[in-house]
Amino acid sequence: MSDETMIIEQINDKIYMSARAFIVSNKEQLPRAMASEWEHQTMNESFLWIAGRYVQANVANKNNDFWSYDDIVHGQPSLRYTPLNVLHKWDRPVGTFVESKIVHRQNASDEDEVFPEIQALAVLWTANFPNVAQAAKDAHDAGRLWYSMECTAETTQCMACERTFSFRAASSELCEHLSERTAARRWINPTFLGGALIFPPSSPGWKDADITEVHADLTRQYANRNAMSTEQWEAQMDALYE
Repeated sequence: MSDETMIIEQINDKIYMSARAFIVSNKEQLPRAMASEWEHQTMNESFLWIAGRYVQANVANKNNDFWSYDDIVHGQPSLRYTPLNVLHKWDRPVGTFVESKIVHRQNASDEDEVFPEIQALAVLWTANFPNVAQAAKDAHDAGRLWYSMECTAETTQCMACERTFSFRAASSELCEHLSERTAARRWINPTFLGGALIFPPSSPGWKDADITEVHADLTRQYANRNAMSTEQWEAQMDALYE
């Protein structure tokens, strides 16, 4: 898992993070730290096993969002057995996260820096969703398979003035550093809600989209789902597969 790219997006009261995910067919292909946890486990061949980076701590990302090591330690247990969906179809799980591990990973751009992060292992129920499994395999082979992390938090904190705020505080209730995005914002004691598999659909409008555009569009649609009827939401998301 050498890809360093992570895409972060906050929509309403939730945050989404996308990072590369990798299909594994045996325990030897798991990330080293996670493989040690699964030394005596049997991998069900009827599942599609997917491992990937989930969230990184102790360094602000490009959107000035920050998790401390203590935050990911707090949140890691909440990830296990949460639903795995596709393209943020949150009410249509296609699998589940079965294991996670906090590892300390060397920064590719600076060998002297090591950051803790959560790496996650999920299963996709291949027998129930063969078309999704094939789409995931195709995206993986093209280097276009991603995890999108979903979480909430107890509170947030400005890393400049150290004031804390309700997780659902409106922009007008925040300090000037956070409202103007001039300081990093810490997500304190997160709860991980699960995650989505992200891969570009085959529709012409998305043919040349990079992962940043794909992720932004999907999260906007996900956030706007409450303004639509169930039929409108499902029709819009189903259209992504056409």
